[in-house]
Amino acid sequence: MSRISAAGCVVLIAAALGAWLVYGMLRPRPSGAPNPHRRSDVRTTVLKDGAKVDSDSVDIVVSLRAALSRGGAIPTDTKIIRLEVDQTGGCTVELSPEFMGVNEHGSTGESEAMNGMINALEPFDKVRTLTVMVNGKVFEGAHSGDWDRIPIHAE
Repeated sequence: MSRISAAGCVVLIAAALGAWLVYGMLRPRPSGAPNPHRRSDVRTTVLKDGAKVDSDSVDIVVSLRAALSRGGAIPTDTKIIRLEVDQTGGCTVELSPEFMGVNEHGSTGESEAMNGMINALEPFDKVRTLTVMVNGKVFEGAHSGDWDRIPIHAE
C-alpha cells in the first residue's frame, strides 16, 4: 500500500511541477487579425512553444497540457496549437497532427482520450462544450465520430 501512496505522490508532484513550468513559459504578444467570433476585449497570448491562447484561458491550457502529458491513449508528443473559448462557452482546441494517433487505440483508447480532455475542462465553469481540431478540421475518431461540441457542462 505504501508503494501505491508513494507513486501517487510522485505523480501529483510531477503534475504540479509541470503546471508551474508551463506558467513560467508565458510570453504575451499582441494578436493578429481579430476573430469575429471572439470577444473584442480578449487578448491573445502566444506561448514560447507557439501555442496561441486567449489570455484569460491560460489556466485551461495548463490543465489540458497536464492531460496530454499523462500519456495513455493520447500520444505524448501532441501539442496544443491554439485554444479559444467563445462567449457561449465553446472551447475550440487545435492540436498537432500527432493527436491522430488516438485512432490507433481503438474505441477504448478514443474514449479514454476524450474523457481525459473532458475531465481536464470540468473545473472551468465557463467551458460548456469542446471541439477538437487537427490540421484545421474537426477531429474525427475512427470509432467515436466527430469531436465537435462535446458537452462538458450541461446547460
